[in-house]
Amino acid sequence: MSAAGQAGAGDRPATAPAAAPPDDLMSALRALPSRYPQARGALLPILTRLQEWRGHLTPADMRLAGELVGVAAADVFSVVTFYTMYRQRPVGRFPLGVCRNIACWVNGSEQLVATVRETLGIGPGETTPDGLFSLEEVECLGSCGSAPCLEIDSCYFEQQSPVSVKALLARLKAGAGDAAATLAAAHADAAAELRRARDGRP
Repeated sequence: MSAAGQAGAGDRPATAPAAAPPDDLMSALRALPSRYPQARGALLPILTRLQEWRGHLTPADMRLAGELVGVAAADVFSVVTFYTMYRQRPVGRFPLGVCRNIACWVNGSEQLVATVRETLGIGPGETTPDGLFSLEEVECLGSCGSAPCLEIDSCYFEQQSPVSVKALLARLKAGAGDAAATLAAAHADAAAELRRARDGRP
């Protein structure tokens, strides 16, 4: 089960979308290529860190990533458009990603999307008017054994149902004042509940 990134919901820049990454993030990004046999191996981690900080990727972010690993901006763009986990437009404070791959689809992912639509009034590619939630259907999250899976800022909520999704949305909305802490607590509780279910404990 994935844990939240270092810069998640509630920790994004309140400044204009073109704001440059802060010095501490830049230092971390510059250090990443040295951890790989080839610098370009750090491309996905760099893009992920930038998106965790900003909430989405701008053309400047893609140029920066390319410069750090020594690849053309056009190549970075092709990577960003290939992976559904990367976003090129602002999203809600809680970006909901419902896996649509076969295991999740068979186990009811379409019901999760319908529940979000019914509860929040948004469909894939849309954001609530208050800016709290956005919804996307994404490709495989690698959690096929615990489908269907919902991902929010790198936090996986597995074996979800319409009932659990409604409860999660209500909890996140109620705690939106401290989005990062609310998401972390909800994720920890969901992980504990999943472990109890797997162990056959109530």
